[in-house]
Amino acid sequence: MRATSLTVVALALLAASAPAARAATSSGTDARPLIVAAVAAPKHVSFVGKMSTIRSGTTRALAVVSKIEHRAPDETRRTYLAPRVLYGQFVISRGAMTWDVDPDRKRVIVSENRAAVDPVAIVDDIALLDGNYRAVRSAADTVADRKVDVVDLVSRYTGERAMRLWLDAQTHVVLAKEAYHSDGSLAWSTRFDDIRYTDGIPEAIFTSAVPAGYVTVKGRSYEEPRAVPSAVPDAGFKPITPKYLPEGFALDGADVSEVGGVRNLHLIYSDGIRTLSLFENATNRAIDFGKMASQRTRFENHDAEYAHDGPTTLLAWREHGLAFALVGDLDLKELTRIATSVVP
Repeated sequence: MRATSLTVVALALLAASAPAARAATSSGTDARPLIVAAVAAPKHVSFVGKMSTIRSGTTRALAVVSKIEHRAPDETRRTYLAPRVLYGQFVISRGAMTWDVDPDRKRVIVSENRAAVDPVAIVDDIALLDGNYRAVRSAADTVADRKVDVVDLVSRYTGERAMRLWLDAQTHVVLAKEAYHSDGSLAWSTRFDDIRYTDGIPEAIFTSAVPAGYVTVKGRSYEEPRAVPSAVPDAGFKPITPKYLPEGFALDGADVSEVGGVRNLHLIYSDGIRTLSLFENATNRAIDFGKMASQRTRFENHDAEYAHDGPTTLLAWREHGLAFALVGDLDLKELTRIATSVVP
């Protein structure tokens, strides 16, 4: 199993130590029309702004400041201003395609990953979101000197708030966003410190032409299988998918990568906000948990290892000649139930 992939996924889902949050659904009003307007807003509104993104985990916090230039309907450029290690790098997205430009390394990583890489996208899948969450307008506020509607996205199954959005009252552009783990703690947040609406953004800054002397690297290319394992990319082995998933989750994407001659399949499940990853490969290599302290467990007579990093759990095991790893914002009992259903 590719250790770097697992570590990145786990770090990306680290929890902050913010207090638990429950949505006050009784005092809010139906905000589905606001969500529909927010999804459509980037297709019609162009703007330039400075965005701060914060992820805070159990061992470290990461703050990133970016300049965001968006040209309707689907061109966005994110230029990193801080931290220093990212300064000068930029990402251009056009539709599902992205070009990640690193001047220091003189390389461009070309990827296809739908809305997940777009900093102005509200969610990856509006249909999943609508099926699993209720949108509730809970307050009015101000962000970047703009009046906003505050909207909570509340799970239809648990009643817990999974995300909070601050929508520009006039343009419906998402000016701030917070996502929460299943235990209510803050997972990450983004916020525009300032924003200016303008159509005067030069098209040239969104060019995908690779600069002279730069190396082009093929990045991830997530496909969108919606039903059966046969729909996922060719991994060089017969992929296996779980028979059981938590309520609201569905297969949302798949990616195959090759590292050291080993083909790794990454299946992505989502409920519209939260994600769950299943990694598979046809080797007997031990899982590298990095700095996370792993513990042993058993299920269905399988030896397995698991580790916690905040609310994120990683569970790894082998069976039927394949190595598996599940990573998600779920407790060990729930991950074990999923793992048990992979090869019943």
